[in-house]
Amino acid sequence: MIVLWIVILGGLLIMLGVACLVLLVQYQKKKKANQIRIAPTSNGIDYREFVTIGGISQYLHHRGEDIDNPVLLFLHGGPGETILPFAQEFQIPWEKHVTVVHWDQRNSGKTYFNNDPKQVTPTTTVDRIVQDTYEIVQYLKNKYRKEKIIILGHSWGSVLGSLFTKKYPELVQAYIGVGQVINMFDNERVGYEKVLESAKEAGNESDLRALLRLKPYPPITFDCEMIRKLKKVRKFQSKYNLAAGPTMELIGNALCSPFYTLKDMRYFFISGAFGDGQRHIWKYLMESFDLASMGAAFEVPVFYIHGERDWQTPYPLAREFFATINAPVKQFYSIPDAGHIVMIEQRERFNEALFDILEQTHSNSVATVK
Repeated sequence: MIVLWIVILGGLLIMLGVACLVLLVQYQKKKKANQIRIAPTSNGIDYREFVTIGGISQYLHHRGEDIDNPVLLFLHGGPGETILPFAQEFQIPWEKHVTVVHWDQRNSGKTYFNNDPKQVTPTTTVDRIVQDTYEIVQYLKNKYRKEKIIILGHSWGSVLGSLFTKKYPELVQAYIGVGQVINMFDNERVGYEKVLESAKEAGNESDLRALLRLKPYPPITFDCEMIRKLKKVRKFQSKYNLAAGPTMELIGNALCSPFYTLKDMRYFFISGAFGDGQRHIWKYLMESFDLASMGAAFEVPVFYIHGERDWQTPYPLAREFFATINAPVKQFYSIPDAGHIVMIEQRERFNEALFDILEQTHSNSVATVK
């Protein structure tokens, strides 16, 4: 009987602890929402909506202090990893200068839950998402009466942004690549060599043996074995601060986000970057994508912002390709002491770079359509 009461009491204490944690998270969400509330002016916007894009319902979140400002479309990474649960940590200062639009891409985030993944997965291809981007840009042009949109792509989003900018330069005011991917196969090769070097320097024989067992890396063909190896490499890269990982700070930011409910957060445990829903994109990235082979000529201003400690999309590869770019305006911003999520890791330095870009592109901005 005593044991039974101990078990019951333990269960009640656990339930109480969980309830307290949920209440604390909800309190922090409301507190953050109040802190970042858009000033009640006639020109400000904080708007969330689902729009039919590419035949399915897709999620957009608009925020800015003045809708007459330029519009910036943020293309998240992954593939499949929405940045929106973390946006409150970095984008608030941007909102004085641009209207920021986040899009949970096909089979990602809130878009994932608003559709049938079994039907959407076969359509989650690079070509289809480039076309989705086109439809969203046209929608934003009409909504905000703009002729062109600023495109910011992070990680996988930089692949999407580069492809879109090359295909539809007439719609792009400027392209900003953050953690720019040049060649995904080379990314993995260079990143693997770097984490091997780090394990050797640390004298960690256990990590070194585990990494060596993954050879040859990266495999030439994308398959389940490639996914298994890639996950292990990312784990070691995160350990040695060479790639983004689920730190307690990031987890806390996401849980307390005013932009994502706790129910929405279950997405990260269902799909995500390595989920089956993104398999067609991963195959393209690992077997086909090579930005250099598409040519270094761009018809729009091109800017890269890159963390010097980023070995997930290796800094040297981005720097090398950028030197070959031919564009009306171009500039590379190196951010010291920053890795792959540079806009969170070095907020002030990132913002300095972004605001400089916005200043440079101001003369290139196109007036609101009358």
